[in-house]
Amino acid sequence: MAASENKAVHFTANCTVLLAFFVALFFPAGYFVVSYQYVVGSLETEAEINARIVGGLIDETPGSLHTQAHRLEGMLPQNQNSGHPDFSRILDADGRVLATRGEPPAQPTITKSHDIFFAGKTTGSMEISRSLRPILTKSALVAVFGLSIGLVVFILLPFRAINRANRKLQDSYNFLTKVMESSANAVIVLNPDGKIAMVNGRCTEMSGYRREDLYGSEIDRLLCPQSFDTVLEQLRQVSSGEAEIVKFETDLLRKDGSTIAIACGATPVYQEGRIASTVLSVENITERRHSVEQLKAAKEYTENLIQAACVMILGLDLKGNVTLLNRTAEEVTGYAADELIGKNWFETVMGAEAFYKMCTIPGMVGESVNRCAFENQIVTKEGLVRTISWRNSAIIEKDERLGTLCFGIDITEHRKIEAQLRHSQKMESIGQLAGGVAHDFNNMLSVIMGYAQLCQIEVEENSSLWLYLQEVVKAGERSRDMVRKLLAFSRKEIISPRAVDLNMHCIETEKTLSRLIGEEIKLDFIPATTLWTVKIDPSQVDQILMNLAVNARDAMPEGGCLTISTENATVDEAFCDYRLDARPGEYACLTVADTGFGMDKELTKRIFEPFFTTKDVGKGTGLGLATVYGIVTQNGGFLDVDSEPGEGTSFRIYLPRLKDEPVEEAKPCPDQPKGSGTILVVEDDPMLRTMATQMLEKIGYRVIQAEGPQIALSICADLTTSIDLVLTDVIMPEMNGLEMARGIAALRPDTKVLFMTGYSSDVIASHGIIQPGLHYVEKPFNMEGLHAKILEIQAA
Repeated sequence: MAASENKAVHFTANCTVLLAFFVALFFPAGYFVVSYQYVVGSLETEAEINARIVGGLIDETPGSLHTQAHRLEGMLPQNQNSGHPDFSRILDADGRVLATRGEPPAQPTITKSHDIFFAGKTTGSMEISRSLRPILTKSALVAVFGLSIGLVVFILLPFRAINRANRKLQDSYNFLTKVMESSANAVIVLNPDGKIAMVNGRCTEMSGYRREDLYGSEIDRLLCPQSFDTVLEQLRQVSSGEAEIVKFETDLLRKDGSTIAIACGATPVYQEGRIASTVLSVENITERRHSVEQLKAAKEYTENLIQAACVMILGLDLKGNVTLLNRTAEEVTGYAADELIGKNWFETVMGAEAFYKMCTIPGMVGESVNRCAFENQIVTKEGLVRTISWRNSAIIEKDERLGTLCFGIDITEHRKIEAQLRHSQKMESIGQLAGGVAHDFNNMLSVIMGYAQLCQIEVEENSSLWLYLQEVVKAGERSRDMVRKLLAFSRKEIISPRAVDLNMHCIETEKTLSRLIGEEIKLDFIPATTLWTVKIDPSQVDQILMNLAVNARDAMPEGGCLTISTENATVDEAFCDYRLDARPGEYACLTVADTGFGMDKELTKRIFEPFFTTKDVGKGTGLGLATVYGIVTQNGGFLDVDSEPGEGTSFRIYLPRLKDEPVEEAKPCPDQPKGSGTILVVEDDPMLRTMATQMLEKIGYRVIQAEGPQIALSICADLTTSIDLVLTDVIMPEMNGLEMARGIAALRPDTKVLFMTGYSSDVIASHGIIQPGLHYVEKPFNMEGLHAKILEIQAA
């Protein structure tokens, strides 16, 4: 039983005894006093009332107090309710009894009197007496009853308190026993001499000993020899009173000789102010120690993963201070972990405007995961700007947000490649648009230029009409060149590539370029000693050189130097990483460099867009560099531009190396178109068919017209009709030109076919026209070009 409970029991017993004595002693006295006061008061009241009544009778008949004494006896009061009636009497002024009623009461008595007044003088008195025996009798009964209760309580209470204390002591013992037995830890009680006095069931399970084996044994029996001194010193501190509680870890020696890791807590037990024993609580921590080792290993593994991760891993607290930085983050930022941990990330590496997205949004309830992902730029220790893609999540422990864990990927180079890809896609879409309008525009140009040339033949060369027609032809030629530039940009121009030596070609065009750029600009050509051959249409090389030369001339209005050089270049994977069109391999590099104004980065991004120009209105179409871009990419090459404001511009054109193919020399065309034979013209456009017929007839050919493929096949089926060549369109309503050519070949195997087209190369390629052994002429064409193509087919 606890000390507080003992005090409560004793206090309750004492209060009960005192209450019993109070009831036995004071309540009877109180009852007597109250009853006595009640009797005294009632007698005084009766005496006063009766005295006034008698005094009233005297007022009516003065001097009749003695004469009417017999009447006064009937007026005297008498209490008949009790076993002891009141005794009343009337006395005169001299004290003589005038009247009485009742018998004198038994002693002891209470007597009360009141004077009788007449005319302001006392003429007598009224006296009433009552016995005290009834009050004393009842008070005695009350005293006996209270004393009996007090005696009973006084006698029984100690036994009840003792029994209750014994029960509580037994309950406490049972409770402590159950607590010891139900404890998950082993409990050992040691005597002051260090011997085991008590153990619980858990101790026997843990040690393997029975209770009988341990009782009276030394604690050394359960300890490993190497831990004797440490454990005994800890227990000595408790048993001597130096420490109220000690905690330590050691190993417990089991009966079978095995050991287990334990954590111990020892505390003294006091009795009557002295240390009576020591309680030792023993916990098996084998699994905990194993878990700690596993947790430590897992922590090391996690730290290794974090450090080995190929993404940036960054830990921030609620204020944005760095708490974690892995190796990848160190490499990207240039800072060591020690340089950033503890410092504010948004004051050192990133702008403060990103604090909300990185540290606030991830902790907001109900926010979408996508809102926790964003891109931002950081500034490295070297001052470089890197673009990072972040994925952030809140660090929460026990429903409390502690900070933010950020995962970042350096996408700086990816963004550069994406920009190049978007630029390439934009150029491709513009090229598709350009190729789409080529056919109809070329048909109209063919009619305009063809009829203008035919009209010039009909009029004198020096006439004003001839001059007018010449201007029409010039305008048509400029329009034709513009369409060809668009097709070259879109990489859909129909070309005739062959092996070309860039050194020889640059030497041939050097004079032309010199006249083109003017005398204020110095032209230098630096050829490579040995240069690899490339495969390209020679006319496209001319377009490249002329467009770049014109562009350089406009960038050097006050003169300068234009340098053209060639070299062999081997491109590797690293070089191609940031150049979208580049492929590893061997290239012949043509460099055109000027000393002009130069361009900034933003302007350099747009120079290959068609119709984009920085020149004044009317001074440029914006197709020059777009044409160069289209020609180079069409031939499997790529460009590299290097330009800085005030430092000039350098265009490096890489064309794939051609192996084992000799350079072909171009064959000159006859100056005057003149031919003979029969040509079948197949064209669904009547204007173009008529123009081609008249042009061929002017050259000297006999022409048969056909509006469509079916008519042409029916004409060819008549073998009596002589046909030397078929000139046909590619795309026609009934069937395409290739299908018709196959039908003609079945009827006339020796008849050759010349295709004419205004479509881009991808359109006619889808119809199988661009194939080895097939011949074609591009619209718009003139008489000389058409005749030269006919002669080429006939000679093949």
